Amino acid sequence: MNETQKAAWKYCVVGNIVKTHIDENGILRYGTVAYSGGTKVYLCGKYWRFPDHTIGVIGLSRRGRQYCFNSTPVELIENVRLSRTYKPSVLKLMNHCEFENCWWHDAPEDRAGAEAFVAEWKKRFEKRKDVEA
Repeated sequence: MNETQKAAWKYCVVGNIVKTHIDENGILRYGTVAYSGGTKVYLCGKYWRFPDHTIGVIGLSRRGRQYCFNSTPVELIENVRLSRTYKPSVLKLMNHCEFENCWWHDAPEDRAGAEAFVAEWKKRFEKRKDVEA
């Protein structure tokens, strides 16, 4: 496989921005500042900051309708799953991210790493849901 073929797709972990949520002031919000509710976002596995519960994501911008990288609160992401991406604009952002090697690639070990990330995400999210209930 040559370099052009290898860059044609990547394994990735995706989720969706929640449609609505109540903020800390009790106000109903739709999506986030950067993304509309329901937007598909690509999660950056190595930019998941536990202390402040945010993760780096790439998604289609609310305003400019172009893909952008933002830090997003983990509680505003749902339906996390394994996927592949073929979108050139998303791949370009992933390849030019300032954090070296923070995205998965197309190798079998990358798929295993992404699957492990999804399992860890679901374990942590379900644990947090049980505590809040």
